[in-house]
Amino acid sequence: MATHGFSERIYLQYLRTKFKTLGMVSPPVAGKLAFDLFCTPYPKYKKRKAPAIFHQGKSLQISLTGDGIIKTGKTKIHGFEWKPLKPNGQTVLIAHGYASYFYKFEQYIQPLLKHGFRVIGFDAPGHGLSEGKYINIVIYKHAIEQIIKELGPIDHFIGHSLGAITLAMIAETIDNPTKHKFVLIAPATKTTSTFERYFNMMHLSPAIRAAFLEFVEKRTGLPISYFEADRAIENYAGDLLWVHDREDLVCPFKDLIEFQKKAPKNIKFLITNGLGHNKVYKTPEIIDKIMAFLDPT
Repeated sequence: MATHGFSERIYLQYLRTKFKTLGMVSPPVAGKLAFDLFCTPYPKYKKRKAPAIFHQGKSLQISLTGDGIIKTGKTKIHGFEWKPLKPNGQTVLIAHGYASYFYKFEQYIQPLLKHGFRVIGFDAPGHGLSEGKYINIVIYKHAIEQIIKELGPIDHFIGHSLGAITLAMIAETIDNPTKHKFVLIAPATKTTSTFERYFNMMHLSPAIRAAFLEFVEKRTGLPISYFEADRAIENYAGDLLWVHDREDLVCPFKDLIEFQKKAPKNIKFLITNGLGHNKVYKTPEIIDKIMAFLDPT
């Protein structure tokens, strides 16, 4: 959701008024507009200069095309690649979260290289150095599938937040799942919860909420419940590490509790306390445990 230069509070009030007025006239139009806004990342922070290790990586570009719910048009996404001095023959792909960018995973590059992995990561469409205006699970999945097609094979995957839930969708259909490892950090267990928080923030009426959900289901041909991490990985047969903090306010831990009780044995959980949604992937101890999980030896 873009801020367009207004203070967040003023802009939020403007949007609430706009949705209230439009919803009185046409809930379907308001629902579509609400979805488009939901898929529009906002520049929460000023873009950082490239960390030193990114000057050592190979710059990459991949072209995407897509219409409808994918909605990329002709878009180029930007990424980086590193190759280790002592390769183990495996590649790791990193997928960042919403309103973020790949630079924020600089702490992962050197440890992965030391373990012998080739490392690849891209800014998602509409983020960082990449082109594009919109992002959602379908768009992100399309981008990752294109990365795999052009730069694969990819053996293992690390994702945070939106990147994590998108990787859950990748895991669901990946060939030879037992040859892969997935690390999902703070994914949205229940997308319905994410939508509810957005609806409440925007003060959307019941009619607009219903129109929003109907629009998504009609455009994708899938129920809302399809876009949930727990459903996607329920039948995944490979090794998977799910990292989540109990105090995550963005993707609440409470949504995970029931699935954690019944999850298959191939899914391991690393539950932390007090790190929230973002510190959880930046904490050195967590990174060390992720490296141990991925270690092929």
